[in-house]
Amino acid sequence: MEVIRLVVPAGKHIEEHKANGEIVVQCLEGRVAFTVFGATRNLEAGKFLYLPKGEPHSVKGIDNALLLLTILLPKH
Repeated sequence: MEVIRLVVPAGKHIEEHKANGEIVVQCLEGRVAFTVFGATRNLEAGKFLYLPKGEPHSVKGIDNALLLLTILLPKH
């Protein structure tokens, strides 16, 4: 498992990418636009999002935001 604290400033865009494991994203502060599953949705403080392994996604800061990413990595 890997846990990442990610700061996303307003206006910052993180291009589409994939993770090597399942992801749970929790928005701790602010708001981001999360594009996944063919749609863009706002993720705001207190909300969670689950992504299966390898799901393409991108993120854009709407407000200054703080995200907590929990990645469940496959066993080696």
